[in-house]
Amino acid sequence: MASRLPGGAATPSPAATVVDDSTTDPAATLLPQATTEQAQPPQPAPPATLRVWIPPEIGARTEAGFREMTSQIRAFETTHDDLSVIVEQKPLEGPGGIINYLRAGRTVAPSVMPDLIAVSGRVLSDPNAQDLFMPLDDLVDPAILGDIYPAAVSQVVSDGRLYGYPFATSGLTHLIVRPSLMTGDDVPLTWTQFISDTNHNMVLPADSREGALFGLQFYLAVGGALVNDAGQPDLQPGMLAQALTQIGLRRDNLLQSSQLKTLDEAWQYHQLGLSQSMWMQADFLLSQPTEPVAAGATPDQAYMPVPGPDEALVPLTTTWAWAITTTDQSRQALAAELVSYLTRSENLTNWSSRSQVLPAQRSAVEALAVENPYFRFADGELQRSAGMPISETSRLLDALGDAVFQVLTTDRSPAVIAEEAVLAARQ
Repeated sequence: MASRLPGGAATPSPAATVVDDSTTDPAATLLPQATTEQAQPPQPAPPATLRVWIPPEIGARTEAGFREMTSQIRAFETTHDDLSVIVEQKPLEGPGGIINYLRAGRTVAPSVMPDLIAVSGRVLSDPNAQDLFMPLDDLVDPAILGDIYPAAVSQVVSDGRLYGYPFATSGLTHLIVRPSLMTGDDVPLTWTQFISDTNHNMVLPADSREGALFGLQFYLAVGGALVNDAGQPDLQPGMLAQALTQIGLRRDNLLQSSQLKTLDEAWQYHQLGLSQSMWMQADFLLSQPTEPVAAGATPDQAYMPVPGPDEALVPLTTTWAWAITTTDQSRQALAAELVSYLTRSENLTNWSSRSQVLPAQRSAVEALAVENPYFRFADGELQRSAGMPISETSRLLDALGDAVFQVLTTDRSPAVIAEEAVLAARQ
Protein backbone atom coordinates (compact mmCIF):
# COMPACT_ATOMS: atom_id res chain seq x y z
CA MET A 1 0.00 0.00 0.00
CA ALA A 2 1.18 3.50 -0.75
CA SER A 3 -0.40 6.85 -1.25
CA ARG A 4 0.75 10.24 -2.26
CA LEU A 5 -1.03 13.42 -1.23
CA PRO A 6 0.03 17.01 -1.84
CA GLY A 7 3.63 17.34 -0.73
CA GLY A 8 4.15 13.56 -0.39
CA ALA A 9 5.82 11.01 -2.59
CA ALA A 10 4.25 7.75 -3.62
CA THR A 11 6.00 4.43 -3.13
CA PRO A 12 6.56 2.94 -6.58
CA SER A 13 4.62 -0.22 -7.28
CA PRO A 14 6.82 -3.23 -8.10
CA ALA A 15 7.05 -3.97 -11.78
CA ALA A 16 5.06 -6.96 -12.93
CA THR A 17 7.13 -10.01 -13.95
CA VAL A 18 6.39 -11.09 -17.50
CA VAL A 19 6.54 -14.86 -18.02
CA ASP A 20 6.85 -16.21 -21.58
CA ASP A 21 5.51 -19.79 -21.71
CA SER A 22 5.85 -20.12 -25.48
CA THR A 23 8.50 -22.31 -27.19
CA THR A 24 9.69 -22.67 -30.75
CA ASP A 25 10.35 -26.43 -30.34
CA PRO A 26 7.10 -28.44 -30.67
CA ALA A 27 8.93 -31.54 -29.41
CA ALA A 28 9.51 -29.91 -26.10
CA THR A 29 5.86 -30.35 -25.30
CA LEU A 30 6.26 -34.14 -25.66
CA LEU A 31 9.11 -34.53 -23.17
CA PRO A 32 8.35 -36.05 -19.78
CA GLN A 33 7.64 -33.53 -17.06
CA ALA A 34 10.75 -34.54 -15.12
CA THR A 35 13.10 -33.66 -17.98
CA THR A 36 11.80 -30.14 -18.50
CA GLU A 37 12.79 -27.14 -16.48
CA GLN A 38 10.71 -26.77 -13.37
CA ALA A 39 7.61 -24.71 -14.14
CA GLN A 40 7.67 -21.20 -12.79
CA PRO A 41 5.29 -20.64 -9.89
CA PRO A 42 2.36 -18.32 -10.60
CA GLN A 43 3.44 -14.71 -10.35
CA PRO A 44 1.45 -12.41 -8.04
CA ALA A 45 -0.58 -9.74 -9.75
CA PRO A 46 0.93 -6.26 -9.51
CA PRO A 47 -0.65 -4.00 -6.89
CA ALA A 48 -3.73 -2.16 -8.13
CA THR A 49 -3.42 1.59 -8.28
CA LEU A 50 -6.02 4.33 -8.24
CA ARG A 51 -4.91 7.81 -9.26
CA VAL A 52 -6.70 10.81 -7.77
CA TRP A 53 -6.17 14.47 -8.67
CA ILE A 54 -7.41 17.24 -6.42
CA PRO A 55 -6.95 21.04 -6.54
CA PRO A 56 -4.95 22.41 -3.58
CA GLU A 57 -7.62 24.94 -2.61
CA ILE A 58 -9.87 22.12 -1.48
CA GLY A 59 -7.53 19.16 -0.86
CA ALA A 60 -4.90 21.05 1.12
CA ARG A 61 -7.00 23.91 2.47
CA THR A 62 -5.72 23.22 5.99
CA GLU A 63 -2.98 20.98 7.35
CA ALA A 64 -5.47 19.20 9.60
CA GLY A 65 -7.77 18.55 6.64
CA PHE A 66 -4.85 17.20 4.63
CA ARG A 67 -3.96 14.79 7.43
CA GLU A 68 -7.58 13.67 7.77
CA MET A 69 -7.85 12.88 4.06
CA THR A 70 -4.55 11.02 4.21
CA SER A 71 -5.79 8.94 7.13
CA GLN A 72 -9.08 8.11 5.46
CA ILE A 73 -7.40 7.05 2.21
CA ARG A 74 -4.97 4.82 4.06
CA ALA A 75 -7.88 3.24 5.91
CA PHE A 76 -9.58 2.60 2.55
CA GLU A 77 -6.44 0.97 1.20
CA THR A 78 -6.47 -1.55 4.06
CA THR A 79 -9.87 -2.82 2.90
CA HIS A 80 -8.39 -3.82 -0.47
CA ASP A 81 -5.41 -6.14 -0.84
CA ASP A 82 -2.46 -4.65 -2.73
CA LEU A 83 -4.16 -1.33 -3.44
CA SER A 84 -2.21 1.90 -3.81
CA VAL A 85 -4.14 5.17 -3.97
CA ILE A 86 -1.99 7.92 -5.45
CA VAL A 87 -3.31 11.42 -4.80
CA GLU A 88 -1.71 14.33 -6.62
CA GLN A 89 -2.22 18.04 -6.24
CA LYS A 90 -3.00 19.92 -9.45
CA PRO A 91 -4.82 23.18 -10.23
CA LEU A 92 -8.24 22.75 -11.77
CA GLU A 93 -7.92 25.12 -14.70
CA GLY A 94 -5.17 26.83 -16.68
CA PRO A 95 -2.33 25.52 -18.90
CA GLY A 96 -1.15 22.97 -16.31
CA GLY A 97 -4.56 22.28 -14.88
CA ILE A 98 -6.61 19.12 -14.53
CA ILE A 99 -9.06 19.99 -17.30
CA ASN A 100 -6.33 20.71 -19.85
CA TYR A 101 -4.55 17.46 -18.99
CA LEU A 102 -7.77 15.51 -19.43
CA ARG A 103 -8.44 17.07 -22.81
CA ALA A 104 -4.95 16.49 -24.15
CA GLY A 105 -3.77 13.35 -22.40
CA ARG A 106 -6.62 10.88 -22.44
CA THR A 107 -5.69 9.51 -25.85
CA VAL A 108 -1.96 10.34 -25.74
CA ALA A 109 -0.94 9.11 -22.27
CA PRO A 110 -3.89 7.32 -20.66
CA SER A 111 -1.69 5.48 -18.14
CA VAL A 112 -0.86 8.68 -16.25
CA MET A 113 -4.34 10.15 -16.36
CA PRO A 114 -6.43 10.28 -13.18
CA ASP A 115 -9.24 7.88 -12.40
CA LEU A 116 -10.95 10.27 -10.00
CA ILE A 117 -10.82 14.05 -9.65
CA ALA A 118 -12.24 16.74 -7.38
CA VAL A 119 -13.88 19.38 -9.56
CA SER A 120 -16.00 22.48 -9.09
CA GLY A 121 -19.66 22.26 -10.00
CA ARG A 122 -19.32 25.13 -12.45
CA VAL A 123 -16.80 23.16 -14.53
CA LEU A 124 -18.72 19.91 -14.10
CA SER A 125 -21.90 21.49 -15.49
CA ASP A 126 -20.11 23.08 -18.46
CA PRO A 127 -21.48 21.38 -21.64
CA ASN A 128 -18.07 21.81 -23.28
CA ALA A 129 -16.43 19.66 -20.60
CA GLN A 130 -19.16 17.05 -20.16
CA ASP A 131 -17.38 14.41 -22.23
CA LEU A 132 -14.49 14.36 -19.74
CA PHE A 133 -16.60 12.82 -16.96
CA MET A 134 -18.29 9.45 -16.64
CA PRO A 135 -21.98 9.30 -15.62
CA LEU A 136 -22.33 7.90 -12.09
CA ASP A 137 -25.91 6.65 -12.32
CA ASP A 138 -24.87 2.99 -12.38
CA LEU A 139 -21.99 3.43 -9.92
CA VAL A 140 -23.55 5.17 -6.92
CA ASP A 141 -26.94 5.01 -5.29
CA PRO A 142 -29.05 7.89 -6.72
CA ALA A 143 -30.78 8.08 -3.34
CA ILE A 144 -27.76 10.07 -2.12
CA LEU A 145 -29.18 13.14 -3.87
CA GLY A 146 -31.81 13.33 -1.14
CA ASP A 147 -29.05 14.25 1.31
CA ILE A 148 -27.46 16.88 -0.95
CA TYR A 149 -28.40 20.58 -0.94
CA PRO A 150 -30.33 21.75 -4.04
CA ALA A 151 -27.63 24.10 -5.35
CA ALA A 152 -25.11 21.25 -5.27
CA VAL A 153 -27.49 18.87 -7.04
CA SER A 154 -28.09 21.44 -9.78
CA GLN A 155 -24.37 21.57 -10.52
CA VAL A 156 -23.80 17.82 -10.85
CA VAL A 157 -26.93 16.70 -12.73
CA SER A 158 -27.21 17.35 -16.46
CA ASP A 159 -29.93 16.03 -18.77
CA GLY A 160 -31.11 13.78 -15.97
CA ARG A 161 -27.70 12.15 -15.51
CA LEU A 162 -25.44 12.35 -12.45
CA TYR A 163 -21.87 13.41 -13.25
CA GLY A 164 -20.46 14.18 -9.81
CA TYR A 165 -20.81 13.33 -6.12
CA PRO A 166 -20.89 16.62 -4.10
CA PHE A 167 -18.83 16.71 -0.93
CA ALA A 168 -18.11 20.39 -0.11
CA THR A 169 -19.60 23.84 -0.58
CA SER A 170 -17.72 27.14 -0.66
CA GLY A 171 -18.65 30.79 -0.99
CA LEU A 172 -21.77 30.95 1.24
CA THR A 173 -22.38 34.62 2.13
CA HIS A 174 -24.32 36.18 5.01
CA LEU A 175 -23.98 38.80 7.73
CA ILE A 176 -22.58 38.46 11.21
CA VAL A 177 -24.27 40.93 13.55
CA ARG A 178 -24.24 42.05 17.15
CA PRO A 179 -26.82 39.95 19.05
CA SER A 180 -28.60 43.17 20.15
CA LEU A 181 -29.74 43.65 16.55
CA MET A 182 -31.48 40.30 16.41
CA THR A 183 -34.98 41.19 17.55
CA GLY A 184 -36.94 38.45 15.87
CA ASP A 185 -39.24 39.56 13.06
CA ASP A 186 -38.12 43.17 13.43
CA VAL A 187 -34.83 42.54 11.60
CA PRO A 188 -35.30 44.03 8.11
CA LEU A 189 -34.38 41.90 5.14
CA THR A 190 -34.76 44.68 2.57
CA TRP A 191 -31.67 46.73 1.89
CA THR A 192 -33.40 50.13 1.99
CA GLN A 193 -34.70 49.55 5.51
CA PHE A 194 -31.53 47.90 6.73
CA ILE A 195 -28.98 50.45 5.55
CA SER A 196 -31.17 53.46 6.45
CA ASP A 197 -31.23 52.43 10.11
CA THR A 198 -28.18 53.80 11.93
CA ASN A 199 -28.24 50.70 14.14
CA HIS A 200 -27.61 48.57 11.07
CA ASN A 201 -24.32 49.98 9.79
CA MET A 202 -22.26 47.42 7.94
CA VAL A 203 -18.71 46.80 6.82
CA LEU A 204 -17.56 44.81 3.80
CA PRO A 205 -14.33 44.78 1.77
CA ALA A 206 -15.81 46.66 -1.18
CA ASP A 207 -12.47 47.17 -2.95
CA SER A 208 -12.12 43.45 -3.62
CA ARG A 209 -13.65 40.37 -5.23
CA GLU A 210 -16.05 40.28 -2.27
CA GLY A 211 -17.42 43.67 -3.32
CA ALA A 212 -17.87 42.33 -6.85
CA LEU A 213 -19.75 39.30 -5.52
CA PHE A 214 -22.00 41.57 -3.46
CA GLY A 215 -22.74 43.53 -6.63
CA LEU A 216 -23.43 40.33 -8.59
CA GLN A 217 -25.95 39.13 -6.00
CA PHE A 218 -27.73 42.50 -6.04
CA TYR A 219 -27.74 42.62 -9.83
CA LEU A 220 -29.31 39.16 -10.05
CA ALA A 221 -31.84 40.07 -7.34
CA VAL A 222 -33.25 42.96 -9.40
CA GLY A 223 -33.63 40.63 -12.39
CA GLY A 224 -30.36 41.20 -14.22
CA ALA A 225 -29.16 38.62 -16.77
CA LEU A 226 -25.60 37.49 -17.44
CA VAL A 227 -26.03 36.64 -21.14
CA ASN A 228 -27.56 38.56 -24.03
CA ASP A 229 -30.03 37.32 -26.64
CA ALA A 230 -27.15 35.78 -28.60
CA GLY A 231 -26.08 33.74 -25.58
CA GLN A 232 -22.92 35.78 -25.02
CA PRO A 233 -21.76 36.98 -21.56
CA ASP A 234 -23.18 40.46 -21.01
CA LEU A 235 -24.72 42.86 -18.48
CA GLN A 236 -27.89 44.92 -18.76
CA PRO A 237 -27.24 48.62 -18.05
CA GLY A 238 -30.75 49.39 -16.78
CA MET A 239 -30.78 46.52 -14.30
CA LEU A 240 -27.25 47.29 -13.15
CA ALA A 241 -28.12 50.97 -12.60
CA GLN A 242 -31.09 49.86 -10.49
CA ALA A 243 -28.87 47.65 -8.35
CA LEU A 244 -26.18 50.31 -7.96
CA THR A 245 -28.75 52.92 -6.92
CA GLN A 246 -29.75 50.79 -3.94
CA ILE A 247 -26.19 49.80 -3.05
CA GLY A 248 -25.26 53.47 -2.95
CA LEU A 249 -27.95 54.40 -0.41
CA ARG A 250 -26.60 55.76 2.89
CA ARG A 251 -22.96 55.18 2.04
CA ASP A 252 -22.02 56.60 5.44
CA ASN A 253 -23.60 53.51 7.04
CA LEU A 254 -21.13 51.33 5.16
CA LEU A 255 -18.39 52.92 7.29
CA GLN A 256 -14.89 52.16 5.94
CA SER A 257 -16.06 49.56 3.39
CA SER A 258 -14.71 51.40 0.35
CA GLN A 259 -11.19 51.40 1.84
CA LEU A 260 -11.07 47.70 2.72
CA LYS A 261 -9.53 45.17 0.35
CA THR A 262 -9.80 41.86 2.23
CA LEU A 263 -12.13 40.03 4.56
CA ASP A 264 -9.34 39.94 7.10
CA GLU A 265 -9.19 43.76 7.17
CA ALA A 266 -12.97 43.97 7.53
CA TRP A 267 -12.92 41.31 10.27
CA GLN A 268 -10.35 43.24 12.31
CA TYR A 269 -12.43 46.39 11.95
CA HIS A 270 -15.58 44.58 13.07
CA GLN A 271 -13.82 42.86 15.97
CA LEU A 272 -12.91 46.27 17.36
CA GLY A 273 -16.63 46.98 17.75
CA LEU A 274 -16.65 49.67 15.06
CA SER A 275 -19.51 48.14 13.07
CA GLN A 276 -22.83 46.56 13.98
CA SER A 277 -22.66 44.00 11.18
CA MET A 278 -20.22 42.59 8.66
CA TRP A 279 -20.62 40.94 5.26
CA MET A 280 -19.10 37.48 5.60
CA GLN A 281 -18.22 34.31 3.72
CA ALA A 282 -18.52 31.00 5.54
CA ASP A 283 -15.09 29.82 4.35
CA PHE A 284 -13.41 32.75 6.13
CA LEU A 285 -15.55 32.54 9.26
CA LEU A 286 -14.86 28.83 9.74
CA SER A 287 -11.12 29.54 9.62
CA GLN A 288 -11.31 31.90 12.60
CA PRO A 289 -10.69 30.60 16.14
CA THR A 290 -13.83 30.42 18.25
CA GLU A 291 -14.30 30.45 22.00
CA PRO A 292 -16.81 28.01 23.52
CA VAL A 293 -19.96 29.66 24.82
CA ALA A 294 -20.83 28.78 28.41
CA ALA A 295 -24.25 27.30 29.10
CA GLY A 296 -26.82 30.07 29.44
CA ALA A 297 -24.44 32.74 28.11
CA THR A 298 -25.29 34.98 25.17
CA PRO A 299 -23.07 34.45 22.09
CA ASP A 300 -21.06 37.49 21.06
CA GLN A 301 -22.27 37.26 17.46
CA ALA A 302 -25.37 36.20 15.55
CA TYR A 303 -26.04 35.53 11.90
CA MET A 304 -28.56 36.72 9.33
CA PRO A 305 -28.98 36.74 5.53
CA VAL A 306 -27.78 39.76 3.54
CA PRO A 307 -30.73 42.11 2.91
CA GLY A 308 -31.63 42.66 -0.75
CA PRO A 309 -33.94 44.81 -2.89
CA ASP A 310 -37.18 43.02 -1.92
CA GLU A 311 -35.98 40.16 0.29
CA ALA A 312 -32.76 38.54 1.45
CA LEU A 313 -30.15 38.08 -1.27
CA VAL A 314 -29.70 34.54 -2.55
CA PRO A 315 -26.26 33.18 -1.55
CA LEU A 316 -24.18 32.03 -4.52
CA THR A 317 -22.12 28.94 -3.74
CA THR A 318 -19.58 26.71 -5.47
CA THR A 319 -19.94 22.96 -5.14
CA TRP A 320 -16.94 20.64 -5.01
CA ALA A 321 -17.70 17.16 -6.27
CA TRP A 322 -15.90 13.90 -6.96
CA ALA A 323 -16.00 12.96 -10.64
CA ILE A 324 -14.83 9.76 -12.30
CA THR A 325 -12.73 10.20 -15.45
CA THR A 326 -11.44 6.72 -16.28
CA THR A 327 -13.15 4.75 -19.04
CA ASP A 328 -12.05 1.41 -17.54
CA GLN A 329 -15.07 -0.17 -15.87
CA SER A 330 -13.13 -1.99 -13.13
CA ARG A 331 -11.36 1.22 -12.17
CA GLN A 332 -14.65 3.10 -12.27
CA ALA A 333 -16.06 0.66 -9.73
CA LEU A 334 -13.00 1.06 -7.47
CA ALA A 335 -13.16 4.86 -7.74
CA ALA A 336 -16.86 4.78 -6.85
CA GLU A 337 -16.03 2.70 -3.77
CA LEU A 338 -13.50 5.30 -2.66
CA VAL A 339 -16.00 8.12 -3.18
CA SER A 340 -18.63 6.30 -1.13
CA TYR A 341 -16.08 5.76 1.64
CA LEU A 342 -14.89 9.38 1.77
CA THR A 343 -18.45 10.71 1.77
CA ARG A 344 -19.78 8.54 4.56
CA SER A 345 -21.41 10.95 6.98
CA GLU A 346 -18.83 10.39 9.72
CA ASN A 347 -15.84 10.65 7.37
CA LEU A 348 -17.17 13.73 5.61
CA THR A 349 -18.03 15.40 8.92
CA ASN A 350 -14.50 14.86 10.24
CA TRP A 351 -12.83 16.04 7.05
CA SER A 352 -15.11 19.10 6.73
CA SER A 353 -14.48 20.14 10.33
CA ARG A 354 -10.71 19.86 9.97
CA SER A 355 -10.72 21.51 6.53
CA GLN A 356 -12.90 24.40 7.77
CA VAL A 357 -15.37 24.04 4.94
CA LEU A 358 -19.12 23.44 4.71
CA PRO A 359 -20.15 19.92 3.65
CA ALA A 360 -22.52 19.52 0.71
CA GLN A 361 -24.51 16.88 2.61
CA ARG A 362 -27.25 17.76 5.09
CA SER A 363 -26.40 14.86 7.39
CA ALA A 364 -22.82 16.11 7.81
CA VAL A 365 -23.99 19.69 8.48
CA GLU A 366 -26.47 18.40 11.06
CA ALA A 367 -23.69 16.47 12.79
CA LEU A 368 -21.52 19.59 12.95
CA ALA A 369 -24.44 21.63 14.33
CA VAL A 370 -24.48 19.49 17.47
CA GLU A 371 -21.43 21.34 18.79
CA ASN A 372 -21.61 24.58 16.81
CA PRO A 373 -24.96 26.40 16.37
CA TYR A 374 -23.55 28.28 13.37
CA PHE A 375 -24.18 25.18 11.26
CA ARG A 376 -27.91 25.34 12.02
CA PHE A 377 -27.98 28.78 10.43
CA ALA A 378 -25.77 27.60 7.56
CA ASP A 379 -28.15 24.70 6.92
CA GLY A 380 -31.01 27.10 6.19
CA GLU A 381 -28.87 29.29 3.95
CA LEU A 382 -27.50 26.32 2.01
CA GLN A 383 -31.06 25.13 1.47
CA ARG A 384 -31.94 28.35 -0.39
CA SER A 385 -28.59 29.04 -2.06
CA ALA A 386 -27.93 28.91 -5.81
CA GLY A 387 -24.88 27.83 -7.77
CA MET A 388 -22.30 30.47 -8.65
CA PRO A 389 -23.26 31.28 -12.27
CA ILE A 390 -19.93 32.64 -13.55
CA SER A 391 -16.23 32.10 -13.00
CA GLU A 392 -14.54 34.19 -10.33
CA THR A 393 -12.12 35.28 -13.05
CA SER A 394 -14.94 36.45 -15.32
CA ARG A 395 -14.72 39.86 -16.97
CA LEU A 396 -18.31 40.44 -15.88
CA LEU A 397 -17.24 40.16 -12.25
CA ASP A 398 -14.40 42.62 -12.89
CA ALA A 399 -16.89 45.14 -14.27
CA LEU A 400 -19.34 44.63 -11.41
CA GLY A 401 -16.61 45.07 -8.81
CA ASP A 402 -15.44 48.32 -10.34
CA ALA A 403 -19.03 49.60 -10.55
CA VAL A 404 -19.70 48.85 -6.86
CA PHE A 405 -16.48 50.60 -5.84
CA GLN A 406 -17.32 53.68 -7.91
CA VAL A 407 -20.86 54.03 -6.58
CA LEU A 408 -19.47 53.95 -3.01
CA THR A 409 -16.60 56.36 -3.60
CA THR A 410 -17.76 58.89 -6.22
CA ASP A 411 -20.75 61.13 -6.84
CA ARG A 412 -21.22 59.90 -10.38
CA SER A 413 -24.67 58.75 -11.48
CA PRO A 414 -25.38 55.03 -11.07
CA ALA A 415 -26.73 55.07 -14.64
CA VAL A 416 -23.43 56.41 -16.01
CA ILE A 417 -21.41 53.96 -13.95
CA ALA A 418 -23.60 51.11 -15.20
CA GLU A 419 -23.17 52.10 -18.86
CA GLU A 420 -19.39 52.19 -18.47
CA ALA A 421 -19.39 48.83 -16.65
CA VAL A 422 -21.34 47.21 -19.50
CA LEU A 423 -18.89 48.59 -22.08
CA ALA A 424 -15.93 47.36 -20.01
CA ALA A 425 -17.45 43.88 -19.77
CA ARG A 426 -17.85 43.73 -23.56
CA GLN A 427 -14.24 44.59 -24.37
